[in-house]
Amino acid sequence: MPNMGTAVVIEDDLDIGRLIHAILDTAGLDVRLAETGAGGVTAVREHSPNIVLLDFGLPDISGLEVIGRIRGFSDAYILMLTGHEELSEMLLSAGANAVMIKPFHPRDLKAHVEEALRGLNTKR
Repeated sequence: MPNMGTAVVIEDDLDIGRLIHAILDTAGLDVRLAETGAGGVTAVREHSPNIVLLDFGLPDISGLEVIGRIRGFSDAYILMLTGHEELSEMLLSAGANAVMIKPFHPRDLKAHVEEALRGLNTKR
């Protein structure tokens, strides 16, 4: 499968991070995994990903702050992953491109990522 680009996954739950990594790998993405918000911001800066999958609840800083930091230097597509549906509007207003509510079905996540990447590729 051809490389579809790079993804950074910012997720502190290692099991969920590995699941997301496997899903994105099958979609043809080169995947980098970070377990903290600060580490995720660094990974985005270093790898210039096409897409960022960002958990809201991180051990060091909130996903909301991570969005702000990333938006200071990157226009990568940010897909927020959260168990708090009531936060969706706030996250979108802060700069996330989309919000997916946990728990999610792996097939739905893969479809969303592939659709987002197709949209990014048509803009180029």
